[in-house]
Amino acid sequence: MSSYAVHAHWDPASATWWTDGEDIPGLTCQADSCEELLDVIFELGPELLRDNAIEPPPGVTFAPLAGRAPR
Repeated sequence: MSSYAVHAHWDPASATWWTDGEDIPGLTCQADSCEELLDVIFELGPELLRDNAIEPPPGVTFAPLAGRAPR
């Protein structure tokens, strides 16, 4: 089983979560909530891997890592 780490970052200026998907070429997105960002990652991740000639193996997982500094 392959796993791809995806780092989610909080941007206080725009009050959004974002990722540049270091392990998944082309995965650059943002969302209003961490949950919404995760939905986008899980939807686009396999598609972007295929777009980059990487066939996601059965059981591929995405390991979101999120952090946010206290206000």
